[in-house]
Amino acid sequence: MSFSRVVRGLALAAGLLSSVAQAQYPDKPIRFIVPFPPGGAVDVLGRVSAKLISDATHQSVVVDNVAGAGGAIGSKIAAQANPDGYTLLMGSTSSLSINPLYQKVGYDPVKDFTPIALVASVPHVLVVDPALPVNTLQEFIAYAKARPGKLNFASSGPGTPHHVAGEMLNQLAGVNLVHVPYKGTAPALVDVMSGQVSVMSVEILAAAPQVLAGKVRAIGIAADQRSPLLPNVPTTGEAGLKGFEVTSWYGVVAPAGIPATVAKRLSAAVSQGLTSPEAVEKLKTLGARPVGGTPDQFHTFLQSENQKWGKVMTASNISNK
Repeated sequence: MSFSRVVRGLALAAGLLSSVAQAQYPDKPIRFIVPFPPGGAVDVLGRVSAKLISDATHQSVVVDNVAGAGGAIGSKIAAQANPDGYTLLMGSTSSLSINPLYQKVGYDPVKDFTPIALVASVPHVLVVDPALPVNTLQEFIAYAKARPGKLNFASSGPGTPHHVAGEMLNQLAGVNLVHVPYKGTAPALVDVMSGQVSVMSVEILAAAPQVLAGKVRAIGIAADQRSPLLPNVPTTGEAGLKGFEVTSWYGVVAPAGIPATVAKRLSAAVSQGLTSPEAVEKLKTLGARPVGGTPDQFHTFLQSENQKWGKVMTASNISNK
C-alpha cells in the first residue's frame, strides 16, 4: 500500500471518529462558565441557559462562577478551552462588548468565540434624583444644558455599561454630565436616591422597585418599546431622544472552532427552551426579553454592538489600554 493511501486512510478514519463523537455529543458533563459572582443577572440568566441546555441534551451542565476583572478572567479561560462543546461561557454586554474595548482582556470577543444563542436583553432606564425640578427627559436635558459641568451621572465603575451609557447620553443630548464611578450598581443607585448624583442609566430590574417606591424618578426607557415593569414610562425615543437605546444583553458562546453541528444543536436547545412557559415567566420577573436565534444572528448582533459602543468610547476618549 502506498504512503499516500495510508495518509488518506488515516484522515478518513479521523473524520469518521470525529463524526461519531459529534453524533454522540454530549456524552459527558458540560462546563458552563459564568464570569461573574453568584446572584447577579449574568449568573441568574446563565443558570437559566444551563438548565435549557441540560433539559434538551439530557446531560449535566455544571455552572462554574469564575469572577473577576469585569468578566475578563472567566471569559479568557473559556476562550482558551478546547473547542469541543464541553466548555461554554455566559457572555454579556460587559464581558464581550464594552470591557474588551475599554481594557486589555487577553481575548478577542469576536474572533475567539463562536456565538451560540442570544438569550435575553434587559433594557436600561434613565433615573434621576427625585429632588430635581424635572419630570420628563426633555426637561432634564434643558436643565442640564443650562448647567454644563455642574450635574453628574453615576456608574457601577469605569468601563462598565452604565459608564458608557452616560457618555452616550452626553453625546446624543448635547449635555456635559460629569462621570462619578462607584464600586457596583447598588451604591451608585443609592446616591441617585439621596441626591448625591443627578442621573444614572441602569438596568430596569435594579431601578423599578425604587421608581415604584418614589425614591428615584424614571424619565425614559432606553429601548424601542416600553417595559411591563414600568408601563407608564415612555421610551427615550418617545421622549424625544432618538438613538439612546441601551440594553444589557446575555448570550451563550463557545470557544472558536467548535463543530458547526454542535453549535447548531446547542443554539436550538437554548432558542426552543426560551419559548417554554417556565423560561418566559422567569425572564419576565427579571424585566428581560427572551431573544433566541441562530449562531449567525448572534454573531451579527455582537459585531453591531461592538461597533456601536466603540464609536461612543472613541468619541468620549474612554480607554484603559
